[in-house]
Amino acid sequence: MRIATTPLLQGTVIIDRRTMILTDPVFPARAAHGRRTYTMSGAPALVGGAYALFEAAWESATDLAAFLAAQWPRIDARAARVLRALSSGVTDEAAARDLGMSLRTYRRRVAELLVALDAGSRFQAGVRAGELGLTRGCPRGRRPGVSVRRAKSR
Repeated sequence: MRIATTPLLQGTVIIDRRTMILTDPVFPARAAHGRRTYTMSGAPALVGGAYALFEAAWESATDLAAFLAAQWPRIDARAARVLRALSSGVTDEAAARDLGMSLRTYRRRVAELLVALDAGSRFQAGVRAGELGLTRGCPRGRRPGVSVRRAKSR
């Protein structure tokens, strides 16, 4: 089995690559009333496009056993803000100023983040954070939403 942490906003069912059923995105107001809208299509271009998007998301999937055995780093709100600053591409000086901390403190927080992510560089930390779903604003201490499906046998 494999697992993907890429969030999909809409429920998607693809049947034999010929028919698809999409649900509208889940909004809290609608979910409270149990209202959902479904769309079904057999148009080859639409089904093919939806399938290609699903396959692109599935490319980042990992083995389920490895996913469950992984040590997930604990990223607190402060570390998450530093991670977002790193991903924005601004200089350390600008990021520290935006976060309201000294340059020295910012760099120390970056170093702590590299240790937490077991990364040897800022680039590697960004890649690792992306793999773990930490760059999507997941709530603290919780794993991101996941999709599970069996791997294709080859």
